[in-house]
Amino acid sequence: MGEEAVWYTEANGERTSEAARRRILLFGGTFDPPHVGHLTMAQIAYEQVGADEVWWMPAAKPPHKAEIDVDTFAWRFRMVEALIGTRRHMRVTDVENRLPKPSYTVDTLRALIAWYPEVEFLFLLGADSLQHLPEWHGAEELCEMVRFVVARRPGYDFDTAAASARARLPHIRMDVIDMPMLDVSSTWVRDRLDRHLDVCGLVPDPVLAIWRQGPEGGRGWSGGTSSMIFGSASPSR
Repeated sequence: MGEEAVWYTEANGERTSEAARRRILLFGGTFDPPHVGHLTMAQIAYEQVGADEVWWMPAAKPPHKAEIDVDTFAWRFRMVEALIGTRRHMRVTDVENRLPKPSYTVDTLRALIAWYPEVEFLFLLGADSLQHLPEWHGAEELCEMVRFVVARRPGYDFDTAAASARARLPHIRMDVIDMPMLDVSSTWVRDRLDRHLDVCGLVPDPVLAIWRQGPEGGRGWSGGTSSMIFGSASPSR
C-alpha cells in the first residue's frame, strides 16, 4: 500500500490525510451590491457539491469592469459580510485586495493554492461567466488548478456554452448545479436602488444600510466572525 500524503495545517495544529482534505468553494464577483440571488446560488452549490465552506472573494480591480475600483472594496466587502450574516460555513476574504492589480482569477488561485496546499478548491460561476471563460487571462492554467461548479442562468444556453468551453479548454472540469432559475443581477438591483425604487426584498436590510452609506461611509473593516482579513504580506506565489 502506498504512502499516504499528509499536511500540517496551522489552523488546527494537526496533521491531516489527503482523504480528509477540506473542499472550499470559491465565489468571486464584484458584489455591487450582493443580493439574495448570490446567496441562494452559494448555498445550493455548497449543499450539492459537499463543500466544507464557501469563501466569497470580492474583486478588488476586475479587468473587465472599469467602473469597479479598489476605492469601493471595503464597502463591497462589508456588504458581503452583512449578506452572509452568521452562516458559519461562509466566509468573505480580502485576498484579491492583497494581490497585484488588476484582479485576475488565475493569480488568486496561484496564491491560495500556495498558501493552502491542504485544500481542494472549487470555483463557482454562472453560465453567463462560463460563456466567457475561454477569454479569461490564464484560462488554460486556471482549468488545470481548479474544478468549476456552474449554475444555470435564465437567458443563457448552458449546453452551447459548456460545449464551447470544452472545445477551447480541453482540461476544463466542471459540474452543473440544479437551482431555481432566479433572473436577478446586481446591475438590475443597482439601477433600482439608484432610482430609489423598491428592490422587493432582494437585498436584505443590513446590506441596504451599508449600501446607503456609500463607499466613503463604508470604508471601515468590521472584522466580523465571517471575515478573513489576511496580513499585509501577500500569500506565497
